[in-house]
Amino acid sequence: MFYIVNKIEEDLDFGCEERPEGAPVMAVVTLADEEKKELVLRHEDALLYERNINENDRVYIDEDGTLQKVIVD
Repeated sequence: MFYIVNKIEEDLDFGCEERPEGAPVMAVVTLADEEKKELVLRHEDALLYERNINENDRVYIDEDGTLQKVIVD
């Protein structure tokens, strides 16, 4: 299934604590499927940069549960 990235925000919800030392910076990613149903995921921010995933990109969730950008030639 393919999704459109609607929004990417920094994950600032650490409860009463700060982000644990050594923990990766996370992002909250809001996706929409073809029927406009939303799905919200937490994803490592560095992975989004590494895969050049931005708002309005078309993506899918791979077998490892991580986002992959759909490349159109």
